[in-house]
Parts: sequence; C-alpha cells; structure tokens
Amino acid sequence: MSSGTSITVSVIIPMRNEEKYIARCLRSVLDNDFPREQLEILVADGRSTDRSREIVENFAKRHSRIYLIDNPKQIVPSGLNLAIRQARGKFIIRMDAHSEYPPDYISACVRELLTGNADVVGGALITRPGADTLTARAIALLSQHPFGIGNSGFRLGWKDRYVDTVPFGAFRRQIFDRVGLFREELVRHQDFEMNARIRQARGRIFLSQNIFLTYYNLPTLQTLLRRTFLDGMWVARAWICYPVTFCLRHCAPLALLCALLLPLAIAVFAPGMALLSAAVLAMYLAIALASSAQLARKHGKWFLPILPLMFLSFHFVYGVGIVAGLLSPIRRAPQEEAYVAEPASMLEAS
Repeated sequence: MSSGTSITVSVIIPMRNEEKYIARCLRSVLDNDFPREQLEILVADGRSTDRSREIVENFAKRHSRIYLIDNPKQIVPSGLNLAIRQARGKFIIRMDAHSEYPPDYISACVRELLTGNADVVGGALITRPGADTLTARAIALLSQHPFGIGNSGFRLGWKDRYVDTVPFGAFRRQIFDRVGLFREELVRHQDFEMNARIRQARGRIFLSQNIFLTYYNLPTLQTLLRRTFLDGMWVARAWICYPVTFCLRHCAPLALLCALLLPLAIAVFAPGMALLSAAVLAMYLAIALASSAQLARKHGKWFLPILPLMFLSFHFVYGVGIVAGLLSPIRRAPQEEAYVAEPASMLEAS
C-alpha cells in the first residue's frame, strides 16, 4: 500500500462468493462524495470459488485505493480482523458485499463520528428483495415488520437515538484498542457481540437518521430458513460463551417453540394440555394474519396467503436453531487475552 496522503477512512468488506453483488457494492462505494485520496477500500476474500475475486482484482487495477486481502479461514470475523490490522484510517467503516450505499454514506458516517459522542454509528437498513419473485418480496417485507423481527431499530426506521446495535457500523479506530477485535470463534453473530462488548465498556452506539444503506435479502424460503436456523444456533452459542450478548428479543422464537411443544409433550400424561398448545397456535396465527393483512393492504393482496405461514416457519426454525445451539455450544471460549487488541502500531499498515 502506498504511503503519502493521510488516510481518513478505511472501508472493510468481508466477501465470499459474492459475484452477483460485489461489483454493485464497490461502484456505490467509489461513487461516494468523500475525498478519494483520503479513502482506502479493503476487501477480505474468503477464498471465493466464483468470480468474486476476479471482479475485485479488476476493480483494483483501475482504482489504486482498492486492496484485495486473502482470508484463508473463509469466515466473516477473520476477514474483518485481517482488514482492521491492515487498515490505516482514523475511522473504520465495515460494509457488506450484499449492500449498496448512497453517495453521502461515508461522509455522513464521518460527520456523525466527528460531531457526536458515539464510538460506533450506523443507520437504517432498507431491505430489497433478493430476486424478482413473490417469495423474495415477502421475505423482504417480513424482515422489516415488528412482528417479524421485534424491536430492531435499524430495520424499523428508528431515528437519532442510542441503540444496542447497528448494521455493520462505522467505528472510531480507538475502540478496537479498548475492546479488542471480532471474536473469530463466532462464525455468526460477531457484529452483535462486538457491539455488546463496546456497550459493556461504556461505549456508545448511535443510530442516525442521516445514514442509510440498501441491503438485498435472501431470494428463496429455503435459503431464508437455512440461514435462520444458523442464526438461532449462533445466537445461543454466543449466549453461553459471552453472556453480555443476551437480548430479550432474540428469546421470543424460543418462547414460541416452548409454548407450542411443551404442552404437547405434557399431553401424553395430561391430554387437556394439548388445548393449551392449540390456543397458543391460534393466538399466534391471529397476530400473524393481522400483520400480514396490514402488509397486504400496502403491498398487494397476494402476500396475504403466504405471509402468515412464512412468519410461523421463520420464528419456529429460529427457535429450533436456538435449541440446537444450546445443546451443541462452542466447546470452550478462548482465553480473553487472545482477543485483546494489538497495540495501535501493530494495527497500522507496515
């Protein structure tokens, strides 16, 4: 990497097999109004098997501020840590290859970090369908409704308030010296754990109405439920290894699962308990139907038949994932010392 002009912002992007999205992502970053000479873009590739790496290499040939980093562990947190260690910026903005960013995104993040009291800032996540199908559009709607995702402020359009987490995040570099880097044993849920650790260290996370990005969601129900199961499993594993990550809204699918299945198990000995399970299911479906009707009135009648069952399958599978994570936790959390951030000089590019 060239030295010379001082780097203000390091954009870090973990990537693996993102040939459909990475070019669009990089173009949106390059189109930002932030001074190009004060910016570097570090893409950590987890040994992609599609054309993702080739696409980034072609961008790097044309744009000297783009650097491709090899991530042999092939998981997000290791890619993030490799990029942070090489980053030279005063501010580090974690971006996602599945997303696009408006022209003022970087400037807005820097402005909020400079003028506010937060250690991390972020904005609203505007979810778009991952394909031009009814199912993909329904998935996008589910992920932006309170019944689907609870009180997740960045998905619900909350404005200008301190929150427990933001999507991806723009960080003051010094925060990594205080709390360490991302937990590499957490294949998923590492962003939430990092933000929980920052809050535990009395850092502040700010959701700004001036920051937003566009995220392309999953295209099929099968891929949604597979990821949902894995998300639930890693949430539970994080609870066990790092209790600071515990969050009530993540418990709701587990509560639903227990309310449906435990009475059925007890019904073997007390048949009347099956009525309790049926009552819970009826109450749930009534709320799901009301939420689906609300979305259908706004977005189209064809969503009404599919959204209630999609809500149920989403929450049920998430709950099953939590149970799986509780029963198969990470064997042992690494010693805390292994994740203390290196000195600032070690984080800077050599």
